[in-house]
Amino acid sequence: MILKPQEQTCNRIVIHLETTEKDLTIRQLLRNHWQISGRMLTRLKKEAGVTLNGAWAPFYHQLAAGDCLELIMEEEACEFKSQPLPLRVLYEDMDVLVVNKPPRMLTHPTTSIREGTLANGVMHYMQEQHETYKVRFVNRLDMDTSGVMILAKNAFSHHALMLQMQEDQMVKTYRVFVWGQVKTYRGTIDAPIYRQEDLPENEPPLRIVDSRGKAAVSHYEVEAVYPEASLVKITLETGRTHQIRVHMKHLGHPVIGDDFYEPNQPCLIGRQALHAAETSFIQPRFGNRINITAGFPEDLLQLERLLKTGQLER
Repeated sequence: MILKPQEQTCNRIVIHLETTEKDLTIRQLLRNHWQISGRMLTRLKKEAGVTLNGAWAPFYHQLAAGDCLELIMEEEACEFKSQPLPLRVLYEDMDVLVVNKPPRMLTHPTTSIREGTLANGVMHYMQEQHETYKVRFVNRLDMDTSGVMILAKNAFSHHALMLQMQEDQMVKTYRVFVWGQVKTYRGTIDAPIYRQEDLPENEPPLRIVDSRGKAAVSHYEVEAVYPEASLVKITLETGRTHQIRVHMKHLGHPVIGDDFYEPNQPCLIGRQALHAAETSFIQPRFGNRINITAGFPEDLLQLERLLKTGQLER
């Protein structure tokens, strides 16, 4: 297969077939070689979104070397309000948009908050780039967590990236400031996380390490040690809710600023000091690996400077 970058757009995939693909049917190529979902195949068929050499062809048609297969993935944009918000783009191509989410920003609008979210900012950016696509976030971050967020620009790339997450082909690394000096430089926390069910109705769901929970594995490496704290890099093998916050508390080093799991701590920062720092994934269309790094926002830089001094008010 040959993909010419100049022919590709966020809603158009153009594939030039070679001898290795001859005798495959269109369905076999799309389903087995491109891992396009059955749902998307049905939609493409219904909307005549697949053409062969410029004309419609049935999915059972056998391909030949030199054929040109084209997929058109037209879709309506989301109805989120467009807002010119600060948007730090870390990487972009026809399938993926990666941004550095600031702290204290919601990802999507809610029933009560309709503006000021990352999705609103993406809508404005999309319009400035003269593109139209749904806002599909591949990963999720809490409102107070900053860092790398991946958006898929079409259904094809969204399905491909979600498969990578399921098959552990996507690497997600976080940097977190925790209380205390972590003595073991490198290690693995393999501890199941359980959602407590016996809490009063008005209390938010608390997660704890418990044998009744789901398997959760975090790999950590100490990057820096301060008089009263440490900076730790964590790579997740699983993706449980609040996994890093629960695992670090279990290790005896709760996250700085995390009042939910460690109340009554000094107020050094107005949120949990957790940052999605790095990610690595396979580009859905071309197959090359993409590595992304997101720098600290200003509040974490200020926290780092304070922790280095060791002069913390208790």
